[in-house]
Amino acid sequence: MNASLRYLLLIGTAVVLQRGLASHLRVTDAVPDLLLLLAVAAGVAGGSERGAIVGFFSGLALDLMLPTPMGLAALSFLAAGALAGRLRASNVRAARWRVMAICAGSCAFGVIVFAVLGALLGLSGLLDQRLVAIVVVVAATAAVLGPLAVRVCHWADGDTDRVRRALR
Repeated sequence: MNASLRYLLLIGTAVVLQRGLASHLRVTDAVPDLLLLLAVAAGVAGGSERGAIVGFFSGLALDLMLPTPMGLAALSFLAAGALAGRLRASNVRAARWRVMAICAGSCAFGVIVFAVLGALLGLSGLLDQRLVAIVVVVAATAAVLGPLAVRVCHWADGDTDRVRRALR
């Protein structure tokens, strides 16, 4: 199975988990965003181009579930995945805390880009006090789940040696 099919499998799994599990884990009316996390983890694991591609398609999957303009999540997730890949490329060593920080920061960036672009497109209620809570919840879950998501993306890339070393 090649990397494209593995990433399609991961996006489909993330959609099911987002709708079935994460949407019920509400903290102050905010939920974790597993599709955004997948885009960011792909950027950390495979670079900015991989993060942008996976971000576009995972955002497109989310766009199909939201009543927002088509392409808004795709563009936001593309930017977040590319940023994560760029930040990861600037770090030589893969310390766990760096991966956690990159995942949290890039996911926060993706949420903010989504809100700002949505506001520019005329959607109301995206730039209010709830945005801070949403950013905190999404970034915190990305920090916690980020290292695991990066390992899964290494598997999708076919980098089995890196997965084996990470599981030791």
